[in-house]
Amino acid sequence: MPSIPPLALARVGLPLASLCLALASETAAAAGCTELIGTGIPAEAIALPTRGAQVTAAVARPADGTTPAYCDLSAEIRPVDPAAPAIRMRLALPERWNRKALMLGGGGYNGSVPNVAGNVPAGPLDRPTPLGRGYAVFGSDSGHVADPLHPGAFAWNEEALANYAHDALKKTRDTAIELIRLRYGAAPERSYFAGGSTGGREALAVVQQWPTDFQGAIALYPAYNAAALNLQFGRISRALAAPGAFPSLEQRAALLEAALQACDQLDGVRDRVISHQAACNARFDPAR
Repeated sequence: MPSIPPLALARVGLPLASLCLALASETAAAAGCTELIGTGIPAEAIALPTRGAQVTAAVARPADGTTPAYCDLSAEIRPVDPAAPAIRMRLALPERWNRKALMLGGGGYNGSVPNVAGNVPAGPLDRPTPLGRGYAVFGSDSGHVADPLHPGAFAWNEEALANYAHDALKKTRDTAIELIRLRYGAAPERSYFAGGSTGGREALAVVQQWPTDFQGAIALYPAYNAAALNLQFGRISRALAAPGAFPSLEQRAALLEAALQACDQLDGVRDRVISHQAACNARFDPAR
């Protein structure tokens, strides 16, 4: 504990015993990474109805040259409806924290946890990732596991559908803030949200429904009108399924050979792989 001159204590009117107790309490509030395994977050700490959350894994990741050392936490938020899936989430908590947090949105029908150690959508490749800049980064699968064959099947469950629409955003955020508080002994001073497509829609949702939770948001190409978007997908699919609308296998093979003849050698090697795409775009016109 740092030494404090008696005169300073007298000026603030704080007894020495009370100050020591406060400093000890603050130190004890910060938990080690692996100590968090099994930690529970009570339902009362989450603003929307759940049965609480629990840390399912905690791994201390060493620095690897591009990514700093961080605590890799996985957690699950338990649903109220036993038939609904849990919300799976992950947090990357750097050893050198900048006292800020970033939540990442999903994409499509969600169903998978974002790469919290990676970049924001369309983020600069010549700059460190948010984790590399000291942000505590987190995200979730929005409350279901992706099913490639039936991507919307989760919506038959009312709680799972509400989680995908918006509720999982608040539940994930509240749980993450509590885990950040446990890890560092303090809540973030500033928090941000970043997402594209469905993640962009989610960015609009959080700033409209919970405007005090985040100090800023990146909403890239938000897929905010899902009904119209799905109708458009259907229209495109029907158009391409019409007779003669889509190139035949023979036509596609001819197009591939023409592209290879024009562009294969542009990278200096004939290997039936077009590697110099920019030069190929300038040289080859599929219409001809």
